[in-house]
Amino acid sequence: MSIRSREKSSELVGVISEGGFIQYATSAEHDRAKKLNGRVVFIKPKNGNRSLKFHRKFFALINLGFGYWSPTYKTVSDPEEKLAHDVAKLFCELAGNPELYNEQGKEIAQLAIQNLALKRTGYLDPEAYKSEETYRRMVMIEAGFYELEYLPNGGAIKVPWSIAFDNMEPEQFEKIYKGCSGVIWNKSLFQIFEDKEQMDRAVNQLMGFI
Repeated sequence: MSIRSREKSSELVGVISEGGFIQYATSAEHDRAKKLNGRVVFIKPKNGNRSLKFHRKFFALINLGFGYWSPTYKTVSDPEEKLAHDVAKLFCELAGNPELYNEQGKEIAQLAIQNLALKRTGYLDPEAYKSEETYRRMVMIEAGFYELEYLPNGGAIKVPWSIAFDNMEPEQFEKIYKGCSGVIWNKSLFQIFEDKEQMDRAVNQLMGFI
């Protein structure tokens, strides 16, 4: 049984209530369903409510953390900054004067980094960056639940797991939940709640509203 997939899940989770109406697991599920207006969908019944409970608890945690998240982002990645300095250092060495790196090479590398950052700032939208999906991806990656996807140009990006809650064992869920809650606690919620137990109570309370 796999708890991850390279493909983004297209499933919506909910409960069919009396009268045939669907009560979605989270408000995010409901919003996704609205975008499917006019589409043909396939309903697949699940045995038991364990997957629904896991689904709701995980996204309640994400929702809670997202509410206190103030995103910060870098327009130039750490590997790109390192590459700029490595090139400057190599250039000085090939010129027969390695000491030149400390005198001028660092400054040249930093200028290249600043120029790239300025160029990218012109078309990046910080407001568009803040979304629950972006937050979930960031949390999953920082918790270590990701795979490396290698690009044709030789680079690589971190792709968070797409978690399948259906038939997930409690131990597997606890591992993922604990890892993600640790990231969220360290990023912001340690400033909001007295301890992790209080945070968990807030998550459980939020489960009744999403």
